[in-house]
Amino acid sequence: MKTSQLVTGTLSLLALLCSFQSQAHGYVEYPKARQQICKEDGGYWWPADGSGIPNLACRAAFVQSGEYPLSQHHEFSSNVANYQDINAVKAKLTTGLLCAGGDPRKAGMDAPSAHWHYSTIDLSQQNSLQLKFKATTPHNPSYWQVYLSSADFDPATELLSWDKLQLIHQQADITAQAGYYLLNISLPADRQGKAVLYTRWQREDAAGEGFYNCSDLLLVNSNTDPVPEPVWFDKGPFLTSGQTGSAGETAVLRVFDSSGQELMEQSLLITQTTAINQQWALDLAQLVNSQHSTLLQIGLQQNALITVQPTPAQNRFYLSNNTHFVNLDLKPAETTTPGCAGLDPAQIFAYPNWPQKDWSGQPSHASQGDYLSYQNKVYRANWWTQSIPGSDSSWTLICSI
Repeated sequence: MKTSQLVTGTLSLLALLCSFQSQAHGYVEYPKARQQICKEDGGYWWPADGSGIPNLACRAAFVQSGEYPLSQHHEFSSNVANYQDINAVKAKLTTGLLCAGGDPRKAGMDAPSAHWHYSTIDLSQQNSLQLKFKATTPHNPSYWQVYLSSADFDPATELLSWDKLQLIHQQADITAQAGYYLLNISLPADRQGKAVLYTRWQREDAAGEGFYNCSDLLLVNSNTDPVPEPVWFDKGPFLTSGQTGSAGETAVLRVFDSSGQELMEQSLLITQTTAINQQWALDLAQLVNSQHSTLLQIGLQQNALITVQPTPAQNRFYLSNNTHFVNLDLKPAETTTPGCAGLDPAQIFAYPNWPQKDWSGQPSHASQGDYLSYQNKVYRANWWTQSIPGSDSSWTLICSI
């Protein structure tokens, strides 16, 4: 009986310990940790290949590790019983697993990339930052260690290793404020370029649970006010699922202001060649980016740079003015009827001489069934319209003359 009670009590204690451990969650909110950026960016539930993930570094991490690191974004942790010995910690969190918190299932977060989103710190304006750690369940006692990657570390090409980390801050037990731990971190004044801030939050418990996060920084050191990066507003996908494009169709891209005034129009005829793999969409994107880049850009934004992606569906619209809106139409291929279906083109109004008149008696519009000729073509109005013949779906092409 005593043995049974002892076993039962031991199992209950272990269950309670595991319960406490499972509640210990958190991540660096500022400067935002890699996995949290990928989590908030979204796009990883569909399509299954990760092509909907906007950030290229997050997409590569997804390809390597799947969605697990994102669903576990607040649990990048490892248990190290001898956690006071940093060598024991290093043995658990080896090169290629530092940003993953020592978990091989999250190793995608360690993948080198030039596209990790970074927080910019101007060291001429501030020599420290306030690290903000979101603790789902605060745990004390605990302590903190914060590292900065060395100046010769390149996050675009290298896996983070302990050899490339320098301890810049350590702090004993602190009290969480409204669910956040706040740490004031001094930064070296002579640094410039990209760096990784590596945060360790170590619980002082029997399991030795510690949380590890990577945050990417861009350290600048200007003695003048930094030039602000251009601001672009994401207006959604470049292509809808139905905009595949067929030979003979014409892609017409327009930008309008908040009042509906057209600011830009760019059209492109889709040929047999450019219809293959939606090459027309890439051609149109490059054309827009070269001729209208201050108003609209098409591609995928990584930090301040927008570049056209080779897979058309990955590209998005970005407008320089948030009040503007953009529209892409695919007009069907023009077909003509021999002989103008019995019409005499000489008896048809030529645009801009409208067949219908306004209240003052001036020609101003066409009603359903009216005909207009324009640029050697005859069009029939599908409904009341004031648009240029052939410019939108309110017109049907009847014949060429």
